[in-house]
Amino acid sequence: MKSSERGPLVAQLGAVVVAGIAALVIAAARPGLADRYHGLSTQSDVYTLPAPEQSVVASLGFRSAMADLIYAHVLVSYGLHFQERRRFEFVGNYLDTINTLDPRFRAPYRFADTLLTLQPEPTRWQDVVKAREILERGMKEFPTDGELWTTAGQFLAYLAPAHTKDLAVKKAWRLEGARRLAHACELLGDNENLPYHCITAAGIFTKAGQREASLHFLERVLAVSDDESIRKLALGYLQRELGEQERERIERRFQRFHDAWGKDLPFARKDTLLVIGPAFDPSACAGLDASADPKCASTWRAWGKDQR
Repeated sequence: MKSSERGPLVAQLGAVVVAGIAALVIAAARPGLADRYHGLSTQSDVYTLPAPEQSVVASLGFRSAMADLIYAHVLVSYGLHFQERRRFEFVGNYLDTINTLDPRFRAPYRFADTLLTLQPEPTRWQDVVKAREILERGMKEFPTDGELWTTAGQFLAYLAPAHTKDLAVKKAWRLEGARRLAHACELLGDNENLPYHCITAAGIFTKAGQREASLHFLERVLAVSDDESIRKLALGYLQRELGEQERERIERRFQRFHDAWGKDLPFARKDTLLVIGPAFDPSACAGLDASADPKCASTWRAWGKDQR
């Protein structure tokens, strides 16, 4: 073999030997390094975002896009923290920033209570309070979102009170939850379990001694709902808690409303009829003297006062 050919062959053999030695060194060192790596764990989180107002400036006008990006990070980090069995410390801070960047982004409000209170470690009261703050912010942004109001009502009435031993605080939170559920029942929606929440909300009012609030709430539910199952539940509760006489009075009142509806505009939807108001004779109701006549009521509120 010529010397010119021997040189490249030696170089190749040398490279193979070096690669083999490197593989042996890695195989010898890897088990110990792997044990050390798996023995290490992250002890705390680091929050790197600026204040919410400054994040708005930093978004350079792409506020919704930045809110989406941060929310995606929150969801991924939430799963990783569960895998590592440690608390996700800064969920509330991230959600505050997302809400400030895009107040009409619905999902962070919808899942705030889960992200804050359902963690691998025991729930802290401060997390419960923060969840309520974000839910209330969402209800202000979405006053007609029945699903969001139902979520907030369930959290305040059922879940949050379990995390405090203060009986006065429990009662206050349950009442507030009942009010949120009451509003959700007026909005109605596609939730087939909502009628049961409506009756539960009425029960919370009654147990808290607010019998009149329970009565008015159930009357409003009967006024806005055409669902026969909801009507049966509400009327059954009225009979059980308020007595047969009270139930019959309310049922007669709503029957009179349906009679007035059938005589005036039977082809109209209930919401249309509620906007138009009750029928009256304009010629007979002209003048100040006639305005006090119950037959001349021009709104259903005024009409209802005479029907009590």
